[in-house]
Amino acid sequence: MLRQGCSTADIATTARSIRSACEAAGFFSILNHGVPARVVEDAFEANRRFHALPQPEKDALRTNKWHRGYMGFGDATLKSSARFAAARRPNRMESFFVRHEVAPDHPDILEAKPLQGPNQWPADTWLCQAIRRYGTAICELGLRLLPALSVAVGEAPDYLGRLFDPPSTALRLIHYPPTPEDRPDDLYGSHPHTDYGFLTILAQDEIGGLEVQGREGAWLPVPVIQGAFVCNIGDVFARWTNDAFNSTPHRVINASTHRDRYSVAYFFDPNVDATVTCLPQFCRDAPAKHAPVRFIDYFTSRLDANYVRYEQPSAAA
Repeated sequence: MLRQGCSTADIATTARSIRSACEAAGFFSILNHGVPARVVEDAFEANRRFHALPQPEKDALRTNKWHRGYMGFGDATLKSSARFAAARRPNRMESFFVRHEVAPDHPDILEAKPLQGPNQWPADTWLCQAIRRYGTAICELGLRLLPALSVAVGEAPDYLGRLFDPPSTALRLIHYPPTPEDRPDDLYGSHPHTDYGFLTILAQDEIGGLEVQGREGAWLPVPVIQGAFVCNIGDVFARWTNDAFNSTPHRVINASTHRDRYSVAYFFDPNVDATVTCLPQFCRDAPAKHAPVRFIDYFTSRLDANYVRYEQPSAAA
């Protein structure tokens, strides 16, 4: 795994591996990433503790207009997707979102800019600290990946870093209950979809259930590798490469009919004001498929189309 001060050769080697994976599967796993195992273990314990809270305590933290907070069963139903029809049933999951911190006096707050608002926190201090530690560690991992990702798209190592200053992030604690033995074909923990953003860094437990769609249409299980993060690119990264990098459809069906599944997803995205436009090297031989768009405008439109949000703002902890 790349660390601070690594050589140009190390960056180039990692970039070649990432490019090969992104052009094919759109998914890859990271080992030797430098994130302490205890930090990951604590994040999963925080996940379990949050979702074990009494329902009224979770409901008090329902997602606000900045898409931060608790999302209960039925609050997420795929309605807007470039590749899939609208889902008939909501996702069989519940989750808790914490996004990048924004100071109360930040200009984006004063301008009421989308996504730029307060997080909502439960009363459990240890839980909140564990989430923050994990978020800090994974954000640092994302930043360490940027030089290799920049080279992977044919740019200088510092190219993407300028567009992620600072990054937009979201940490999502996800709980999937056991799958019914008589599961209908259209009932999913997470309906088939592509991720909206740049890069997702996922920690999954041993239960399994994450599947990716191969080029021939078959659904393939993503192996659970102890100590590894599963990474996949999203639609924003694909737009930068004129879809040469594959934003691969994936879904979740809890592999167990009697055990709960937990995962911790971290969405690592560019600065809210960054412009997403096709890189020149990807539209020399074919016109750009997507018009330039400001990240916050594109991302917010996707969130608003698919997720319930509650308009009352909540005070930051």
